[in-house]
Amino acid sequence: MDKIERLKIFCLVAEKQSFAQAALQLGLPRSNVTYAIQALEKEYEVLLFYRTTRKVALTHEGSLFYEEAIRLVTQLKELNRFKTQVRSQEGRISIGMPKRLATQVLIPHLSAFYQRYPKVKVLINGSDDFSNLIEQQLDCVVRVGQVQDEYLLIRPIKNTQIWTLASPKYLAEFGHPQNFNELEQHFAVDYHVAKHYRELSELSFQNHRVKIPYRLLVENTEAYIQAGLAGIGLIQIPEFDAKSYVHKGQLIRLFTDIPSSELPVNILLTDRQYRPKYFQDFIDWLDERLKNLL
Repeated sequence: MDKIERLKIFCLVAEKQSFAQAALQLGLPRSNVTYAIQALEKEYEVLLFYRTTRKVALTHEGSLFYEEAIRLVTQLKELNRFKTQVRSQEGRISIGMPKRLATQVLIPHLSAFYQRYPKVKVLINGSDDFSNLIEQQLDCVVRVGQVQDEYLLIRPIKNTQIWTLASPKYLAEFGHPQNFNELEQHFAVDYHVAKHYRELSELSFQNHRVKIPYRLLVENTEAYIQAGLAGIGLIQIPEFDAKSYVHKGQLIRLFTDIPSSELPVNILLTDRQYRPKYFQDFIDWLDERLKNLL
């Protein structure tokens, strides 16, 4: 019998004012109840009850002890609520990921996950900057780009190509560049989440980096894509985000004969030993969904 069980027995004896009734309610021999109280009195060196043949009453110290014990027992019941939630597959998942992945890939398909776990809440922290899993108390993070967090578990998804694009309006005005040398006569849309000012933008390819003038600097992916669609300059975005615009003819892919740069897509997790089943299933579902859509 551990200390928590002895405290529960003590609280019940105090409420019933009877060793016998407490033993009856718990389905224990009266001797077990007596031993539990004696063990507490010995451990804490305090007399908890006045005992007579007719009545059991708390001592003054016993009343103070009861106030602390009942608080501990109540807190334990609250902690046990977590086990109940896990068994009933009820809880919440907080995930950090780039805004475009959240809106284009995750949210349109979440209903399939809710069909399996209708009581689970998903909290999305959509940010163009890197979400910090530990500082922001997130359960997992989807990251596009290199990972240097040595204390996190990395679940690789796949690499995504970065396409170079321009709108038909832009190409009609400035022409279709055929090689890197011609880019000197063109403009890019510059993008930087850290509000960092620089004189030239940079286009990245697998084996080349090309500096190019720009006329507009933006700080989020939505503005970046809208600027490309508006014909303000060349943009580079992941293949999964570019495909729909290319298929609709809103953007034209450039330099298709030159190997594109690639970025890894990973799911980052903390090394938690006890994960609720709904969370582990969410990670497996998200892994499969990302691989299919990327």
